[in-house]
Amino acid sequence: MLLYAKSYQFMALNVFLAYIPIEISFYFERVKCKMFYFLAAFWLIFYPNAPYLFTDFFHLAELTIYQGSNQIFLQSIHDWFSFVLLSTGILVYGLLGMDTLFSLMDEANKKGIMTKHWQFGLITVLISSLSSLAIFVGRFDRLHSVHLFTKPVHTLQIIFFQWSQEKWLFVLLFTAFQLILLGMIFSLKQQNRIDRSH
Repeated sequence: MLLYAKSYQFMALNVFLAYIPIEISFYFERVKCKMFYFLAAFWLIFYPNAPYLFTDFFHLAELTIYQGSNQIFLQSIHDWFSFVLLSTGILVYGLLGMDTLFSLMDEANKKGIMTKHWQFGLITVLISSLSSLAIFVGRFDRLHSVHLFTKPVHTLQIIFFQWSQEKWLFVLLFTAFQLILLGMIFSLKQQNRIDRSH
C-alpha cells in the first residue's frame, strides 16, 4: 500500500492506527482487573481509528475508472488495483478493529465487571457515540489519537466543547452506522457459535 499506490500512502498510517486496538485486544485476557481498566482506556483512545477507516471510501472518487454516469468503467488496472487495495484495508481492519469491542465486553463479563445485558447495550451505544465524536474531529479538524498525548487539553476542548449542527448530525448518523456494522458483526459471531455447537 505504501509503496504501490502513491495517491493512497496516507492509508498506511490509517491502517496502522486501526490495527492498534486489535493488538491491544490480544492482552485483555492476560491482565488482572486493575490492569484491565487501564488497558481498556488505552484501547478506547485508539478504537475510533477502526470505524474512521470507512470515511476513507470517499477517496475512491479520485480514481479514473468511472467517468460520469453516461460512460462505462475504464480498464485501468492500476486504478482497479488501487480500488482493491483501498477497499481491502478499509474492510479488513475496519471490521476487525470494531470486533474488538466485543472482545472487550466478553472479557469484562468474564472478570465480573459487566454482568447485566443492559450494560452491554449501554456500553455499545456510548463507545459508538464517543467514537463518532472522535471520527468527526479526525476527519474535519484533522486531529489524531496521538494528540490526546501531545495536546490533551486542546484536543478534549475540540471534541467535547465545540459543537455545531453539522457535528450533532454527523455524530448521530455515524453512531447509527456503527451500530449497524456492530449488529452485523454480532450476528456473524452468533451464527459461528451456533455452527460450532452442531
